[in-house]
Amino acid sequence: MSTSTTPSHSSRREAAASPAASGSGNSANRTDFKPQKAKSSELGTKWQIFDNRLLLSAALFRTDIENEVAANDDGTWSQYGKKRVEGYELSATGNLTPDWTIIAGYTQQHATVTEGQNVAQDGSSALAYTPKHAFTLWTQYQATSDLSVGGGVRYVGSLRRGSDGAVGTPDHTEGYWVADAKLGYRVNSNLDLQLNMYNLFDTDYVASINKSGYRYHPGEPRTFMLTANVHF
Repeated sequence: MSTSTTPSHSSRREAAASPAASGSGNSANRTDFKPQKAKSSELGTKWQIFDNRLLLSAALFRTDIENEVAANDDGTWSQYGKKRVEGYELSATGNLTPDWTIIAGYTQQHATVTEGQNVAQDGSSALAYTPKHAFTLWTQYQATSDLSVGGGVRYVGSLRRGSDGAVGTPDHTEGYWVADAKLGYRVNSNLDLQLNMYNLFDTDYVASINKSGYRYHPGEPRTFMLTANVHF
């Protein structure tokens, strides 16, 4: 097994945007709002292994945002303090063997309000609607020259909802795992068939929730999709 590395890379970016002219309290572009600012930093590295067939990468990141504009419950807009999103990303992409491919990624991030009013319903400084953990894995194997099989999983961590004073509703959604699969078959040089199976085990989960917690969007149930690709 040979290994090659890419030197660590780093980047830093800053941006600012001034609101457009509007004096109305129910507009996000009020003239008394301060310019929104964002500052991002990243440090990462990449490794190639298995004779350069598989790429591994890792990165640390941080983004600080000031003077963000947010909607109030009464339809007006307000500007509040600072928030920070920081964490790390890991990924693997490529071939374990000539017939076996893999794509995997994991992100852990901490998103918090560092200055200003907390926006999560549970009273914490965590940023609403931002999962701490996210993971994806997809792998595919070319069993024969005509037949391929694939499968994978997706994970999204718990989401805290925003705060609007609603009582008796959930303040967060539960994290969930979902499995998918694929079967591909080449009938001849002119026709390929592919069967995709989403949410293979028909897992019940909440994909998103609104600010009050009274409404939510359920995740897609088990779904099958058959596709025919014709080549001329």
